[in-house]
Parts: sequence; structure tokens; C-alpha cells
Amino acid sequence: MRRRCAGRRSTTHLGRHPRWRRAPTRSGSGASGASAYGNPASTAQPSRVLDVTYEVQSTGYWCGPTATKIALSGRIAAPSQQALANQLHTTTNGTDWIGQVTGVLNANLHATWYLTRELPNDPPTPAQRDQLWRDIRRSIDNGFPLVANIVAPPTNHPPGYPTNQTIYHYFTIIGYNVDTRQVYIADPANFGGNQKYWLAFDQVATLIPPKGYAAPATCARDAVGGRIADKYDALGGCASVLGPPITEERGTPDGVGRFSVFERGSIYWTPQHGAHEVHGRIRDAWAAAGWEAGQLGYPISDEYVDGDGRRSDFQHGFIHWSAATGMTTIGH
Repeated sequence: MRRRCAGRRSTTHLGRHPRWRRAPTRSGSGASGASAYGNPASTAQPSRVLDVTYEVQSTGYWCGPTATKIALSGRIAAPSQQALANQLHTTTNGTDWIGQVTGVLNANLHATWYLTRELPNDPPTPAQRDQLWRDIRRSIDNGFPLVANIVAPPTNHPPGYPTNQTIYHYFTIIGYNVDTRQVYIADPANFGGNQKYWLAFDQVATLIPPKGYAAPATCARDAVGGRIADKYDALGGCASVLGPPITEERGTPDGVGRFSVFERGSIYWTPQHGAHEVHGRIRDAWAAAGWEAGQLGYPISDEYVDGDGRRSDFQHGFIHWSAATGMTTIGH
């Protein structure tokens, strides 16, 4: 017997995990600088779990919409299950293809971060397994849940799945543990009350074929636009000191400037001073000083060599980083 997307017909919400947002590890002024969200990039953290809003799928065939909603909740206020079911063209037979999920994730994020990875080989090849593990770690590190389309025969069930049935299903991957080589699942089916649970990566890799999963692209260059994109390209784009983008372009709270956040830094733009990058320890010090709303204001230069270290200039001063001491100094 086969069941597609079979799940409980109720909706619940769980409390949130402490929010994990993996922002810019950096180079330049201290390659091992802390991330934009206060997580030391140089400190090994074997277990990482993203903060998402969990829901149980409201119908037996809405696992695709609900897994998509859980993934989106890690980035934005997600649409309802019904709205996402409409966008995915989900029917009583479920959601046909993981590529539909990819498209809806990108449409709601107003970017093209996600791509579809199909795993037609069952079992997957060693290269496909390695790619899946890399995608999971990189995606979670950058704050993006993954959505996987799985086929679970009776001999290969996650916890609580109905016995003697092959389950065609979608769930969301929201974490990993390097030490145990496990993956943390947010499962909208709620089989046996199992809403969030750890699975061995080796089992996850056997559940996804012959379907696939939606994961962020290595570098979603077209998420960046305008003058910020011009600066990003001039710096070297995805291969630059900043790395790939992890947000779309956004307005600053004061309404004056625009910014985009990248894996290892940021670019800020104002009409008066143009676009400039800031990263590393200098960016950390600027953040501690209140970002553009603080005493220094907006950046007016890129980071550059200065004496024994590096420096970035701001509207009302500068920040210098010393290679000898690893310390930053604010000057006016």
C-alpha cells in the first residue's frame, strides 16, 4: 500500500529554538572575525539548528505546502498552507515535483536563491551523497532550511511512520550535527507525534532518491541589484572577499541608504557616498558601535591597507584593525 503525503489533519505551533543566523565569516581585517549575528565563525559548532515556525499539515496531502511554509518561516513571515498549496498547484495527489517547491520558495523570497537537486540514482552515487551533505551544511550555516521530497518504503521509515506502507512525502531539513553526522528534520506529517527529530545522514541520503531536494545555490548573484551589484561585481562577485549573498537588497532603518549582506561581509550604499564594502573585525566594531545609526555613520570607503593593518573610513571617523594585536581602534 502506498500513501502520498499522509499526515494528521490538525495544525499546531511549537516554540522557537534560539535563532541561528549564520552571517559573514570574514577575511581581510581578521579572517576569523565573529559573524554578523554574534556567532564566532572561527569557533567549531558541530550542531546547528535553524529557528523556524513548525506546523502540522492541515490535510493528508499538504506536506509539500507545509514543508515549504516551514522553510520560508526561517526567512520571512510565510503565507498560509492554503496559499502555498495554491501556488504549488497541489492536488489531493500531493505536490508532483520538488522543482515546484523551488519555484515557490524563490517567488516568496523575491530572489533566486534556491535550486533543485534531483537524485535519480537509487542508491545515490558517492558524489551525490557528498553534494547533499555539503548542501545541508552550507544551507544551514547561511540560514536557509532545505525541503526534501522523500520516498519511504516500509523497510526505511523515519520514526512513527505507518507500518507496511510506502510514504511519498515532503519534509524540511533545519539542522545538522557534524559529530554524529545527523540531520534535524521538521516533519509536517506528525506521525506518532514526531514533529522534529534527528535522522542519520546516511538514512536521509537513501530516502530522497529518486526524487530530490531544494537547496540554495552556491552563489545567487542575481539576488543583488543596482549600485550594490556594481560594487559587488567590481570586487569579484561570488569569488570576492564577501562571498555569496545571503539577503536581497534592503533599506536601512533611517530610510537613507541601502544594503546587502553577504556570507563574509556587507555592502552599504548612500546617494551621497556611493557603495562601499565592510567586513571582518572592522565590521564587527562598526556593528558594536551601532551600525550606520551609531557614532560613525555610513562607510565612505572600502577596507584598505593602513600601516600595520587595515582601515575603513566612515562619515564621522574610521576604524583601524591591527594585524599585530588583532585589535580594532575607532578614531575621529
